[in-house]
Amino acid sequence: MASIDSSDLPCVGKILIVDDKYDDAVKAAVAQLVAKGLAVHYWNGSGDFPETILNVRVVILDLDLLDLKTRPAGPEAYYPAAEALSKIPGPFLVAIMALDCREEDPGSLKEVFEEYYNLPFPGFVVEKGLTKDEVCDEPVRVVRLVSEAIVKQKILNLIVLWELVLDRAKDLGMKHLVQMGIEPTMVGLIRSICEESGEESATRELVTKMMRLVSRSLHGKEYAGLANLIRELNKSAPSVTKTPLLYNRLKFYRLEEKEPIWTGDIYRTVGEKKYDQYAIVLTPTCDLAQGKATSVLVCFAFPLKEEFLEDLEYPPYDIDSYVREKRAKSPEPGRAQLAQIVKKRYFSREGLPTRFYAINHFADETDKETFGICFDFDNVRSMTLADLGKWKRIVRLDSPFIEDMLQRYGARATRIGAPDWR
Repeated sequence: MASIDSSDLPCVGKILIVDDKYDDAVKAAVAQLVAKGLAVHYWNGSGDFPETILNVRVVILDLDLLDLKTRPAGPEAYYPAAEALSKIPGPFLVAIMALDCREEDPGSLKEVFEEYYNLPFPGFVVEKGLTKDEVCDEPVRVVRLVSEAIVKQKILNLIVLWELVLDRAKDLGMKHLVQMGIEPTMVGLIRSICEESGEESATRELVTKMMRLVSRSLHGKEYAGLANLIRELNKSAPSVTKTPLLYNRLKFYRLEEKEPIWTGDIYRTVGEKKYDQYAIVLTPTCDLAQGKATSVLVCFAFPLKEEFLEDLEYPPYDIDSYVREKRAKSPEPGRAQLAQIVKKRYFSREGLPTRFYAINHFADETDKETFGICFDFDNVRSMTLADLGKWKRIVRLDSPFIEDMLQRYGARATRIGAPDWR
């Protein structure tokens, strides 16, 4: 049978073999994969997942992780393997390598995982596995199984290519830093960041700037391959799928409690007016970076939820002059029409006044349903850091959304009024 050259292998990513014993089949598989230039890790499947193993994209999995020698009947046969998979950050491709791999094993493993954890399977399963005897007799089967399977999974291929593009770019970016003199360059960069942003925020700022250097080194054959795959997926996509939680992560990010107060931090308020449930820090970063600020400027926001449209105390009914005029003319039976006006202006952004800044895909809690919030640029207040600390910080609004909001707030706050002489 023809051998597989490493140049013919698809982009695979890091491979993890999960087996309770480092037996002959595991040794043969590792030797074959390493000989093809692939990165391989091993884990016995027990205890916590090792922190030293990162970015696993292929899992070669034994089913008998408890060394029972005999297979239990029913779903119990897959519970140990499912538990091990639940600990590995996905997504990944799973290939079964067991003593008695059966035709139904791949599908049954996926089904048991989804039923037991009530979660989608964290990736893909190779439709046909391998027995350990097959691997010992012909180790190259493992390479062939993985390479043929991963070619079929375009989404996984996309992710692995993206990671490889970043790895190449990191190498190139670091090469440029080395050419400048790595020690003085890095020390100079750190000192510059600390002067601009303060030591408390220096870690995040350093990572951000290093990622910027990486982004400028994105090219090469993997980058071209990624571009081709993106075009292919775009043409083959049947329809646009809305993913609110993904948009939430692109707009906001959660912070560790020890991180200092920063521009764009959004808090859940305590003891404020009924609908002033959230507030965002508008104080410029340059004022916060120096560590001299004793107070910050915050802008309050109300949630955009249809359930509040029934309440005439809901802010748009009172603070929006256009809606207020409509309300004054509308009798009680016209409340439904009034609610539609508010929904159109605030939920659909059709005619939203410049006084307000609405943003979708906000989530008060992690992985919960998203909703919109609307900031009122005329509802701002200076607060001491001590008082702000009594509130719960939820997320930070990310770039470029915070810059857009600050620009719009600045335009309104510094606008010049002129008499309407006609």
